[in-house]
Amino acid sequence: MNFLKQDKGLAFKLILYIFTSIGIIFSVIFLYNYKISKGIVEKNLKLNAKNLTIASVLKVDKVLSTVQKIPDNFAKIIVASDLSKSNIIEILRLEVENNPEIYGAAIAFEPNYFEAGQNYFCPYFYRNKGKIDFKYIGGANYDYYTMDWYQIPKLLNKSIWSEPYYDEGAGNALMSTYSVPLYKTVQGRKVFIGILTADISLDWLQEFMNSIKVLKTGYGYVVSTNGTIVTHPVKSMVMNETIFSIADAQKSPELREIGRNMIHGKSSFAEFAYRNVKTHKLSWIAYTPIPLNNWSIGIVFPVDEFMADVNNLYTNLVFLGLIGLVFVLLVIVFISRSITSPLRGLTLAAGKFAGGDFNVQLPKVKSKDEISKLNTSFIYMQNALAATINDLRDASDKLKISNEKLEDYNRTLEQKVDERAAELKAAQVQLVQSEKMASLGQLTAGIAHEIRNPLNFVNNFAELTVELADELAEEIEKISDTLSAKDKEYFLEMTGDIRSNAQKINDHGKRADSIIRGMLLHSRGKAGDMQPTDINAVLAEYISLGYHGMRAQDQAFNLKIETNYDKTIGSIKAVPQNISRVFLNIINNACYSTNQKSKDLKEAYFPVLSVQTLNLEKVVEIRIRDNGKGIPQEILDKVFNPFFTTKPAGQGTGLGLSLSFDIIVQEHHGEMKVESKEGEFAEFIIRIPKDLK
Repeated sequence: MNFLKQDKGLAFKLILYIFTSIGIIFSVIFLYNYKISKGIVEKNLKLNAKNLTIASVLKVDKVLSTVQKIPDNFAKIIVASDLSKSNIIEILRLEVENNPEIYGAAIAFEPNYFEAGQNYFCPYFYRNKGKIDFKYIGGANYDYYTMDWYQIPKLLNKSIWSEPYYDEGAGNALMSTYSVPLYKTVQGRKVFIGILTADISLDWLQEFMNSIKVLKTGYGYVVSTNGTIVTHPVKSMVMNETIFSIADAQKSPELREIGRNMIHGKSSFAEFAYRNVKTHKLSWIAYTPIPLNNWSIGIVFPVDEFMADVNNLYTNLVFLGLIGLVFVLLVIVFISRSITSPLRGLTLAAGKFAGGDFNVQLPKVKSKDEISKLNTSFIYMQNALAATINDLRDASDKLKISNEKLEDYNRTLEQKVDERAAELKAAQVQLVQSEKMASLGQLTAGIAHEIRNPLNFVNNFAELTVELADELAEEIEKISDTLSAKDKEYFLEMTGDIRSNAQKINDHGKRADSIIRGMLLHSRGKAGDMQPTDINAVLAEYISLGYHGMRAQDQAFNLKIETNYDKTIGSIKAVPQNISRVFLNIINNACYSTNQKSKDLKEAYFPVLSVQTLNLEKVVEIRIRDNGKGIPQEILDKVFNPFFTTKPAGQGTGLGLSLSFDIIVQEHHGEMKVESKEGEFAEFIIRIPKDLK
């Protein structure tokens, strides 16, 4: 790395700019991939959470619905007939015996209904250790008239499910009761006579909720209409905690808000920093109500577990990206050293040469490229200057005869030497610039080829992955009869995700490939066939093409085009396909600049494009001027540099004007320059020889 410390010129800039650009591209791709992957995971999680909670509610609702129908039907029989005590007891026995879902059933009558002075009459059948037992309930120790399952349906005049309770004195179990009020019609008036109940033990609900598994540590639970925990993996919390007491313990206003939503029958998928009470992990909660009794089912999803695959993928991508960046850096350093090492030798020799040491030994260049040509040019210049100085010395000796003539000659000689030195300096600057551009083109081509091979590999395997995903989906469909609906859906979702991710990789790979093609086009610099070309006609055609191209992107764009073509130009020798590319690049930039300014100034501004051609004897001059945003003076000398662009990321590669400069200057031996005033105009001036040989 001493090379980087010593050389802050072309090699350092190449390494810095290219490596930084590639690093930024890698970073953007990694961040975008992580964002998309995280979004897909969250979307699938929400969908799975919704489906899981709905499926759980449907199963619980099905059990409750089945239980409800039984007392509803028996209530109709009891109300429609005058049954004796024995008949009523037999109905209760059949209700419990024939319906395994029911833990117990009772008919609690009003005082004195059967006999005067009989305050309690409530036969009760219930399951006990695999048998059906019977007893009467009601008395001073169990006053069922004060129980919720008796009072509330009587007051509301409708069937209801009670809150969960531990019924000591009756079922001696954690249960919920479905109560149906009974009415007899006496002298045309409905008279309340008692309550028919069906008890269900909540053990089955606890077992069902415990069977819900979400990844490794997720779980389900149930809260009642007042927020009481009905089922939970932590058994000590059942009937002893509410969702609000948990929220208070965690000091979580978000969890309290969820509790209010659950007891009010709302459904949602909440996302916030919540630590579940079982594992204390960061979790999300999905919840939805049970319609029949207004309880609510909640399912906890651990954040770290469902994001584990995405985080692992991102870590692996970052690791591979770092390895790739190190490899690219080594390649760039190697290429830069191979190009700039001989240039440093030439620069050192040129410095000594400029200091008057005309006998300096120039370095040997083994390569047969532009650097070798530059070295040969320096040798030629060295010999020519040495000969010139020898001639001047001879002339100086001869002119010493006359002091007056010598002084006049010296003044003339100094002037000529200054002019010659200025010409040589200008030639040297132009030569160095040309060779730098040629070297940069070779470097760009080498890097583009190096990147293109692995990029083609990525694109090809991405397309193959899409095809494999489609084939996998077809195979899953073929064996769908052997899979459960849930497994089939999971496998199809997985293949869909694989196909989507591979397609995105292929799309972005194709975009990178298009950028590389532009880099290769810039680096090749091959001349086309020279042929007679009507510059006016080509210019008019590509003005229209550039204008309508911008109109296709923005229907609101409009532009006044002013043209002044010199008809005396006729045809000149040029490569029409390359000249047209120059015109299109400049016109596209003009349309972009005027369109941006139009968006800023609205009706206070109208875009104008002025185009003029002039016949200047041996050359043709083309002027293309727009009244757009102009080019700042501080970057005016950079506009023809490769990869330099002022457009937002993704809208420009910075190769258009650089390629245009090469076509005009190197291929057509012409001139190309730009004049501009920021905020007012930009004008490109092109001069092309008429008869290029």
